[in-house]
Amino acid sequence: MKSAIFLSALAAFWTANSQAAPPSIEDLGLEDLVKTDITSVSRKSQSLADVAAAAFVISSEDIRRSGAQALPDVLRMAPGIEVAQIDSGRYAVSARGFNGRFANKLLVLVDGRSIYHPLFSGVMWELDPAPLDDIERIEIIRGAGAVMWGANAVNGVINIITRHSRSQAGGAINVGAGTQGAGNVYARLGRADQSGSSWKLSAQGRHKEPSKQYANRQDSDDRLSNAVVDFRFDRDLNAGRDLSVWANASLSTLDDLWMINPQFRTVTIPGLGPTAVFAGITPIRLRQTTESQSLVGRYRWLSDSGVESSVQLSANRSSIDIDHVIKEERTTFDVDYQSRYSFAAHDLLWGFSHRSSSDDITVPGTATDYLGIDRTAYTQRNSGIFLHDDWTLLPETLKLGLGIRWDHASRNGSYISPNATLLWTPSRSDSIWFKYAEAPRTMARAEQDISVFSSVNVTNSGGLSIPTFIFALPGSRAGLRAERTQGVEIGYRKQFSPALSGDISLYRYRYTDLRGGSLGSLYSCSPAFPGYVAGACPAALQGKAAYYATSQVANELAGWSNGAELSIDWLATPDWRLQLSYSWSQLDMNEYSNTAQQNMARFQEKSTPRHYGSLRSQWNIDTRQQLDLWLRTSGGFERYNAPYTTSIRVPGYVTIDLRYAYRFDRNLEVALIGRNLIGARRFEYISDYISSVATELAPSLMLTTRWAF
Repeated sequence: MKSAIFLSALAAFWTANSQAAPPSIEDLGLEDLVKTDITSVSRKSQSLADVAAAAFVISSEDIRRSGAQALPDVLRMAPGIEVAQIDSGRYAVSARGFNGRFANKLLVLVDGRSIYHPLFSGVMWELDPAPLDDIERIEIIRGAGAVMWGANAVNGVINIITRHSRSQAGGAINVGAGTQGAGNVYARLGRADQSGSSWKLSAQGRHKEPSKQYANRQDSDDRLSNAVVDFRFDRDLNAGRDLSVWANASLSTLDDLWMINPQFRTVTIPGLGPTAVFAGITPIRLRQTTESQSLVGRYRWLSDSGVESSVQLSANRSSIDIDHVIKEERTTFDVDYQSRYSFAAHDLLWGFSHRSSSDDITVPGTATDYLGIDRTAYTQRNSGIFLHDDWTLLPETLKLGLGIRWDHASRNGSYISPNATLLWTPSRSDSIWFKYAEAPRTMARAEQDISVFSSVNVTNSGGLSIPTFIFALPGSRAGLRAERTQGVEIGYRKQFSPALSGDISLYRYRYTDLRGGSLGSLYSCSPAFPGYVAGACPAALQGKAAYYATSQVANELAGWSNGAELSIDWLATPDWRLQLSYSWSQLDMNEYSNTAQQNMARFQEKSTPRHYGSLRSQWNIDTRQQLDLWLRTSGGFERYNAPYTTSIRVPGYVTIDLRYAYRFDRNLEVALIGRNLIGARRFEYISDYISSVATELAPSLMLTTRWAF
C-alpha cells in the first residue's frame, strides 16, 4: 500500500504537462490582508476589524501551504492555542493553558456543530472531523464564548468551516507518501448546476506506522489508520433562503501502550516469609477503534419583516472501543436555532439550543482492576437560550455589545452566562476593544461515574519498594459543581497599510471550582502490613506488599490566568508574506494550607508553557514555484510522569518545517515537505490521566501531489 502511494506520486510528477499555462500570482494565495471576514464571534458575518474579540482566521491557502497532514498541526499557527503531539494520532490541544489529553475548556465546532465528547468534555483529534482539503477556513476565538455557543466555550472556540459544494465542482485527487510509513490519499467529486443546486462527495485515508518510544528508542505501538467520507449538498432556494445537508462517516484505529500492568516477584523476607514485592509496571498493548456517523441539515431564511433566521438539526452515532478495557456507544441529537433583526441602532440576535446524548458503556471483567463504572447507561441533556444586542452608540465609532445566556444541564442544573463588549474604532484602520465574559464548564460523564487507576507512589522501607496504587474515584453527584470562569480582555487591532496588519490582546481571568482530587481511604493489601482490610484492594493487588489509596474528584482549586497574545501579518512584497504569532501566559493558583491541595495548585501552574511562538514565511519564487518556511517554538513545562507520581520536565523546543512546491499548470502541483527539521528527536507531552508511554517526534519528509480535473 505504501509503495503504491509513493509510485503514484512519482508517476504524477514525471508525466505532468510542463508546458501548460502558469497561474497568476493571485491564484497562489497571497491575498489582500484587509478583507478577512469572521462569523463565529457573533454568529454573523463581520469584518475582522469590527470584532470585539481576540480572533484569528486560518484560510484554506494557509492550511495547504503549512504542509500539515493533521488538523491539530494546522492550529499551531494561531496565537493562544497550545498544541502538543502525544503520538502518531493523538494530540493535546487547548486555548490559554490547561492543556491535556482530555483538555475540556476549548469548544470545537464543525460548521457550527459541537464535536466535543460528553464522556470527557474534550475532542478526539485522532478522528478526523473533516478532510483538510474540504476546509474553507478555521475561525479561532480566544476567551470565553459561552453566550453564543454554550457550556465548555470557556477558554476559546474553534469553528471549522467547510467549503460550499459549489466551490468544489469537478474532481480532485491528492496523494502523499513519506518517511515513518506515512501515507495520505484524498479524492473528491462534485457538481453544480444552473438551478442553484450543488453537491460534492469526498473521501480521505491516512496511515502512519508506529513511532519510537522516547525513553528507549524501541518501537512504540501507536500505528494509526483512519478514513473519513464526507458528503455535502447545497441548494439556493431564492428569496433569501437556502438549504445545506452534510453527511459524514469516519473510522480510526490507533494502537497504544498503557502503563497499567504491575509486576511482582516473590522474595523471602525475615519475619514475613515469602512475600510478593513490587518489581515495576510494564505496558499493555491496546487497540483503540473509534467510529462516528453524522447527518446534519441547516435551513436559512429571510422573512418579509427582515428577520434573518436559521435552524440546524444534527444526529450522530459514535463508538469508542479500547480492547479489553472499555466500550462506549453513543447517540447524540442537536438542535440549534437563531434569529437576527436590525432596527434603529440595534442589531439583535437571539436563539436556543438543545443537546441530548445517550450512551451505553461496558467494562469487561478483565479491566475492573484498573477501571470501573457506576452507571452503564446515561442520557445527558443540555438546553440553553441566549440574547445578544450590538448597540451602535456612535455611528462607525463606538459600539456596545451586551449578551446573556441561560443554560440547564442534567448534571449541573441551571446557570447564567453574561458578557459585555465595547468596540471603539477612532479611524478606519484602528480598533480598540474591551470584553467582560463569564462561562461554565459542565462536568463530564467520567467525572461522576468512572473510576480509573491514575498513579503509583513508590517509597522505600527496609530496603523494599513499597508502592501505593492510587485510584481516582468519581465525584459526588450531589456536590460536584460546574467549573466557572470570569474575566476581562482588552485588545488593539491596527491596519498599518494595505499590506501590514497586527493585533495585540491582554487578558486576566478568574477560575473557580476547578477540579482537584481529595485523598480518601488508604488500605494495606497484605495482612503483614498495618491497615489491612480483607477485600478492600483490587484482586490484582490482594496479598501483595502494596497499599491501595483512593482520591475523589472535587471542586478544590481556584486561580487567575494572565496572558498576552500578538499577531502580525505582513505582505512584505507582492510575492512574500510573513505571519508572526506569539503568546505569553501565566497561571497563578490560590495558596492552600492543605498540603495535597497546595501541591496540585503548584503543579497546575507549572504545566503550561509560558511562551509559544510561530513565524511563517510564504514565498512565491515565480509563477510556478513556492517555498514556505515555518519556524515554531514552545517553552518547557512540567507534567506528572504517569503512572508514577513524580513529575518530569518537557523541554522547550525550536523547530522548522519546510515546503517546496512546483505547479506544472493550474491543476497539478507537487510538493516536498519536511517537518521538525531542527533537533534530532524530542517529545512534546507526558501522559496525565491515561498512563501511556511517551513517544518521540523526529524529522520527517513527505512527497505530495495534487491534481484537479
